[in-house]
Amino acid sequence: MDITYTANGLSDMNPSEWNGSIRSIRMELPYEFLVTARGSSFHLIVARHCSSNYICIPDWNIGTDIAGLSDSFWNLEHLSNTYPDISLVDLISITDALSTLDEYVKIW
Repeated sequence: MDITYTANGLSDMNPSEWNGSIRSIRMELPYEFLVTARGSSFHLIVARHCSSNYICIPDWNIGTDIAGLSDSFWNLEHLSNTYPDISLVDLISITDALSTLDEYVKIW
């Protein structure tokens, strides 16, 4: 499965929108995807453990809880606080990809 999505940056970003692509690697739990946007690539692993949802991005040393896939506000806030060295553009690319994936997969 290949999906194109639009990431919606903040109003003061230039550009304020950009396209990204999502390629499925594994379509069963834990789900795995390759996300590419604005020159960055992310190997996303998303699933649910006993008490919440999680995301791992092994190549970027990211592993943390997330809200529902479609909760871009909470996920962006949490990721930016937990991983302040990751650029806001990359974090928006990730959270908007997760939101898009909510239409295709269910992790709970």
